[in-house]
Amino acid sequence: MAYPFEGITLRAHHKDSIDYLVSMLSLDPSILAIIIVGSVAKGIAREDSDIDCYLVVSDELFEEKKRQDQLFYFAKEGCDYTGGYFDGKIIPYHFLEAAALRGSEPTRASFEKAFVAFSQIPGVDDLIAKIPVYPEKNREKNFQDFFAQVELYGGYFANRANETGNKYLLIYSIGQVTLFAGRLLLAYNHVLFPCHKSMMVVLKTLTHIPERYFELQEDMLLNTNRETIQAFVECIRSFHAWGIAPHEAVSRFILNNEWNWLEEEPPLSDR
Repeated sequence: MAYPFEGITLRAHHKDSIDYLVSMLSLDPSILAIIIVGSVAKGIAREDSDIDCYLVVSDELFEEKKRQDQLFYFAKEGCDYTGGYFDGKIIPYHFLEAAALRGSEPTRASFEKAFVAFSQIPGVDDLIAKIPVYPEKNREKNFQDFFAQVELYGGYFANRANETGNKYLLIYSIGQVTLFAGRLLLAYNHVLFPCHKSMMVVLKTLTHIPERYFELQEDMLLNTNRETIQAFVECIRSFHAWGIAPHEAVSRFILNNEWNWLEEEPPLSDR
């Protein structure tokens, strides 16, 4: 059974659970807003889907939770259905402002079709609406950066891995090729990268995609060798002029992968 909730179609037990969450947390003055996201907000939830949410809290409470490594909100109370629970993240208001201005694509995508179940913040709906927007200003640079990853991992690194029998490098390389090929197609279609878990699902909804893309991708992943990798890379290479030549791709790879610590903290994998 579905239940209308301010223009959003919800299953009755999901609405009841959200009502319970609001009734409990709205009593706390440090809880500024409750934002429902994920499959429930999008209207594609299963009967047993959990309820994803953002809890917007005061700066003081956020800093306290951050110090305690308690930025994840999990609760089963109030989700009185099989498989039900609240899966939340605790954020301050300025997180929303930053997300609208410069949020990563997965963060932006997490707010797609989000709705506010409770708020003490005037205008928060308008701010949230600015978050799940594709960042057009990054698109052309992303074409070049992402294709450099496909070229290097699908060429030099995959070849060396095959030649030396380095299984770790081979698996890592084809994972990167798969990721950045997918990201190129998402960018080409002006679609946000959701997350690794959901990327394949979103790719299958795209309007513009190379012929045999999924067939060649599966062949590369299941029958990994030089030929299957190159066939997949070529289907991406020939789909669009990505704006970067092979010799330029090496330089771009160095900047993005080896020297990325020069202007900001190195990524976790390189610390």
